[in-house]
Amino acid sequence: MGSFWLFSMAATFIAPTMTLIPRTAAFVTAGLMATSIPLVTTAACAQTPERLELMTLARLEQILQSEVDNVEGENGQWQFRVSDRTVIILADANNDRMRVFSPVMPVEELTAQQVQAMLAANFHTALDARYAVTDGAVVAVYLHPLSTLQGDNFRSALRQVVSLAETFGTSYSSNELNFGLRQRQRRSNVEEI
Repeated sequence: MGSFWLFSMAATFIAPTMTLIPRTAAFVTAGLMATSIPLVTTAACAQTPERLELMTLARLEQILQSEVDNVEGENGQWQFRVSDRTVIILADANNDRMRVFSPVMPVEELTAQQVQAMLAANFHTALDARYAVTDGAVVAVYLHPLSTLQGDNFRSALRQVVSLAETFGTSYSSNELNFGLRQRQRRSNVEEI
C-alpha cells in the first residue's frame, strides 16, 4: 500500500508538469525514484564515521571510569555520587538491559502537584530519562538495551538522570530542551559528569 501511495502521489505531482512524457512515464519515474531512496539511505548509513560496537559490561565500566572519579562496584552494579546525589547503574548482559537511576525522594512525601509535574515532565522536559516509582522511592531513570547502547548515549544518560533528579521540584528537566511547557529552565551540576 505504501508503494501505491508513493506512485499515486508522484504521478499527481510529476505528470501535470511533464507535457511531452505520457502519464505512464511518470509512474516509471516515480518507481525509479522510490527504488533509489533505500540505496541512498544505505550508502549514507555505511559512511557513518563511528563504527557501532555492541556494548558489554567491560566496555560500559570503562566508559563509566573515564567519566566519573568515585565509581564503586563491579560486574554490572556500580554507584557513584555527583554533588550530594547518588547515581546507580545496573546492567545485565544475560537479559540485555541497562538502567541508570538516582533516588529523588520517598513516594509518601509526594504531593498531587508533584505527581502531575512528573507526568508532564516525562512528556515535555525529560528527554530520554524519566521519573518513575520503585520500592517506595521516586527515581530519575534511564533504561536501554545493553547491547545496542552506544558510548555517547550512555554519557548523555548519566547527565540526564542527574539533571532530572536535581531539577525535581523546579523545572523537572533532563536538560535545556523543552517540548512544549513554558517552564523556566535552570542549570544544574551535571557538568561534573
